[in-house]
Amino acid sequence: MGPPTVLTIAGSDSGGGAGIQADLKTFAAFDCFGTSALTAVTAQNTLGVHGVEGISPAMVAHQIEAVLDDIGADAIKTGMLFGEETIRAVVHTLEKRFGKAAEGGRERAKVVVDPVCVSTSGHSLLPLEAVDTLRTVLLPFALVLTPNIPEAEFLVGWQKGSIKSIEDMQRCAAELGSKGVRWVYLKGGHMPLPKGEDGTKVVVDLLWDSVEQKVTTEERPFLDVLNTHGTGCTLAAAVAAELARGKTVPEAVLSAGNYVASAIASSYPVGRGAGPVNHFHPLTRRTLPLPNPHSPAPFTDYLIAHCGDAWTRYVQHPFPNSLAAGTASLESFLHFIQQDYHFLKQYGRSNSLAAYKTEDMKLMAGSIEIVNDVIKETEMHVKYCETYGISREQLQAVPESITNIAYTRYVLDVSSRGDLLDARVVTAPCLIGYGHVGARLVSSNPGVEVDSSDKNPYWGWIQEYGSDWYQGAVRKGIELLEQTLLDSPISPRRLEELAKIFLKATELEIAFWDAAVEAGRKSREEVMRREGLPV
Repeated sequence: MGPPTVLTIAGSDSGGGAGIQADLKTFAAFDCFGTSALTAVTAQNTLGVHGVEGISPAMVAHQIEAVLDDIGADAIKTGMLFGEETIRAVVHTLEKRFGKAAEGGRERAKVVVDPVCVSTSGHSLLPLEAVDTLRTVLLPFALVLTPNIPEAEFLVGWQKGSIKSIEDMQRCAAELGSKGVRWVYLKGGHMPLPKGEDGTKVVVDLLWDSVEQKVTTEERPFLDVLNTHGTGCTLAAAVAAELARGKTVPEAVLSAGNYVASAIASSYPVGRGAGPVNHFHPLTRRTLPLPNPHSPAPFTDYLIAHCGDAWTRYVQHPFPNSLAAGTASLESFLHFIQQDYHFLKQYGRSNSLAAYKTEDMKLMAGSIEIVNDVIKETEMHVKYCETYGISREQLQAVPESITNIAYTRYVLDVSSRGDLLDARVVTAPCLIGYGHVGARLVSSNPGVEVDSSDKNPYWGWIQEYGSDWYQGAVRKGIELLEQTLLDSPISPRRLEELAKIFLKATELEIAFWDAAVEAGRKSREEVMRREGLPV
């Protein structure tokens, strides 16, 4: 037995992102054999449609008959049908083969209709006089109709913008179902809905069963990206492919929706406008998985896992543990706090370089937020030093230690010579590691009598790194790291290079805390020498 076969009846996209080109790529991604009947030729690219010429209706019918006579079709998808005569020719040809819709022809043919009327760029792809023919002749033959919100409003004669809620979507889908469509899969991508108080938006897709008069919905994160050209064609083609593979309609639309969401998330730039989705993401061996509920930060997870024992030695280091327990010497703490102040200045410069290295305003803004958080952190260090009689001027005059110089110069060197990912990765161990340590120590509250700064002078420092503001900064940093990788996919070799940078920075963090412990040890030995005690 060969693979399932799927026939697309649609127009050609010379840019390769939509039309039969998108359909055939999608069929291949679902392990189906795709065939095609061309209805029109377009001159288009990522910037828009520049011209359309139709194929004669007789030739369209001839293509369909040739494919069905020899290869057959386990499912059929229609897209841009160009005009009224072509619509009638398509339906007439299918009726001859499968029977009329009322006779079960649409179920036997498993016809998925993508009601293409207007391109994303605003170019009309179906004359107005053909719309009534689409409604009265083609829709009753559709097992599944896959309109987006503007198409659905247009097909039922509602004013543009009438759909403002999920309830409106359901009413519109039900009205489309009353025109003879068995299932209506109304896509919500044109109406992202807010969820929660953090500005998060979601897309709700709705499936209407016109026989059972039942609705189901599926919610996914809204992806605010440019590369969405061909999503309508791709989704309808994915539904047809899954139907050809034996899935039920609810199963098929769920799978298709997930496929398109991942295709958008893993897209890459093509052309100067709205690029295509990544049709072959299921077939491409990815360096890393896409973010998902199980692993929302796969890049970060990989970098930490690559460190192995070094990451454990870092986040479980004796120095922060001694601060939480109140057992660290003052000399050790002051050495750390003064050197960390100087390190943070260079850390801020590195994140400023990251902002310089991107033209994406959101990524730039994220780097600026981190710099502002660093400024807040340095002021916290100044206040601690003032508590122990060290003024801002004295703090600024403290020379950098050899350990600090080694770390800061590495961070600045990588940030200045490398690209945006290099700058993100080399600064990540500091931000993320302190967040891990702060969250762990605040939640476990180790040691004795650490509930107040009177009993443990260092506890305030621990609380700062376990606090909402710093943990929020960590989340922002991880989001920036993950988004930067999503925007610029990398090879396995490049991933290995970045993992080495992350490991080196982690080892330098360990050395930084080792130096604080060593400063405390030397101070104790000096006191013992002065008192004539054996060292």
